[in-house]
Amino acid sequence: MIFYVILSLLIAVLIFIKINYNRYAHGLREQPSYFLWFLTCVVNFQGWSKESYCLSTAHFKSNDQSGYLNEKDIPMRNQSRPKMLRALPHRQLSQQAPDDIMYLMHQYIESISIPRYGGVTTGDQLLLRGKSIVEYTGADGLFLPNADQNSFGRGEIAHLHSNDGSFHMLVHPSDAKLLIDKQWAERFPLAGMNLFNRITIPDTYILIYAPQNENEVAIWKTILTGAIKYSRDNRTAY
Repeated sequence: MIFYVILSLLIAVLIFIKINYNRYAHGLREQPSYFLWFLTCVVNFQGWSKESYCLSTAHFKSNDQSGYLNEKDIPMRNQSRPKMLRALPHRQLSQQAPDDIMYLMHQYIESISIPRYGGVTTGDQLLLRGKSIVEYTGADGLFLPNADQNSFGRGEIAHLHSNDGSFHMLVHPSDAKLLIDKQWAERFPLAGMNLFNRITIPDTYILIYAPQNENEVAIWKTILTGAIKYSRDNRTAY
């Protein structure tokens, strides 16, 4: 009798987990692991996935207020923010980049970088491209060469999510505030945290929403250029 009670409870728990996992994964163009779903439950419980939390800019601090972008560079985004999964993974559920726009983004990344093998080059002015170190579900990363192996992402500046066209990147605090205020970006839910006493995620690690057309690709290039300059000027900061 006890065996059947335990078995029934186990089945009920498994069904509950499956239902909630399906709800979490609905709308994604990828199949995240159950481990990421569990971590997402923790993120949700802590309140880190709330829109107000990810759009907060009051905590951005910098000794240099100028940044690498300005109001002229970044107009107000002319549509509402996309529907988001603010968790792990951090993804857009709407307004994904069309295929031709994705192609333009990949083309541009290839035009400014060379393939990354060991991450070491004879000069520091090159950019490298390869599999993201930060994004565990798979993404194309853009790296500084000859980076400190203990730095965040081993010199990873940004990575492109091929599932939706959004970008995670590290930017100057003033630029992060500008981009969030102009509705081009939001903060990564775990930004500013130290995970397992091993990985410190920079406070200004943000997600740039996927470009929808060629005009937005031009703005995306400007944002990426600012992120590259910031990382080059602060290559020992993280």
